[in-house]
Amino acid sequence: MVNYYGSCAAALVFDRNRMGTKADRVIGALSRRLQRESEQALGRGMFFPVRWDPFFTDYMTIGELYRYPIRHFDFHERQLTLDCPH
Repeated sequence: MVNYYGSCAAALVFDRNRMGTKADRVIGALSRRLQRESEQALGRGMFFPVRWDPFFTDYMTIGELYRYPIRHFDFHERQLTLDCPH
């Protein structure tokens, strides 16, 4: 319920235009940061609680964490995409 009502409340503040601008800034900052990461840094990691998310593994590297949002988004996009009969 918290996730649902929190999303409803957030939509009143962050409409599609405002959220798009914010997402562009965050993605740009992450992209710039990723370009500066060394191979050694991308290989560092830590243990994660796998019960929090189906895409978490027991141990995840920073490189895997950079890929996580895309996997998460793609998963939800497939959930929300309707198959159109041709």
